[in-house]
Amino acid sequence: MDLDDLKTEWARRDQQLVDALRLNARLAQDTLAMQHQDRIRRAGAMGWFGMAFWLLFLIGFGAFTAHHFGEWKFFLPGAALQIWTIVMGVLTIREREALRAVDFGLPPVEIQARLASLRMQRARTFLWAFLTGQILWWVPFVIVLFKGLLGVDLYRASPFMPTFIAWNLVVGVAFIPAALLVGRWVRPRLAGTRLSNTVLNMLTGADLAEARAALGRIARFQQEIPA
Repeated sequence: MDLDDLKTEWARRDQQLVDALRLNARLAQDTLAMQHQDRIRRAGAMGWFGMAFWLLFLIGFGAFTAHHFGEWKFFLPGAALQIWTIVMGVLTIREREALRAVDFGLPPVEIQARLASLRMQRARTFLWAFLTGQILWWVPFVIVLFKGLLGVDLYRASPFMPTFIAWNLVVGVAFIPAALLVGRWVRPRLAGTRLSNTVLNMLTGADLAEARAALGRIARFQQEIPA
């Protein structure tokens, strides 16, 4: 075997070694991604406890609404709470499934874009859950709670009660556009700050926080893969 043959053989073996290193690194990255996806599932936005709590409210509001069908002063608050609970639960489940569907084997830039989109989606869902919930989970919920558990009709508890209920509903509805205007003014001033990121992490849940941390670990790992 002459020198050229040796060079050719060395080049072939070097290429085989590089290919083997790439394959091993890729397999290790896939394993790392699967491990992190399992951790994300365990940190899900609605675990078994949350699901049980959600179903409990669905059953309770559904039974109350069905029992008071035709009594509109009770039926309407119960139906509004039932609809709100269904919508928020479905949105939460869909967002969790969307996060679970993220392929952590993709390039980190693509994963980052997807996580950023999910993070903003979660934040918007929380915003509207809060804005609409502060109407429903104050007066209507108290009406349903007292009637359903104690048999007390709050509409008749005091001559002033119907006026009090009406004013609270009006103020709650008026609060929504006011809060949106304030948020539009404040958001650009807080965007990208540590406070903004901390609040977003609190609002969007542990699973998204874990996903972002997993992305960072995968990105650092990918930098070690041979080019």
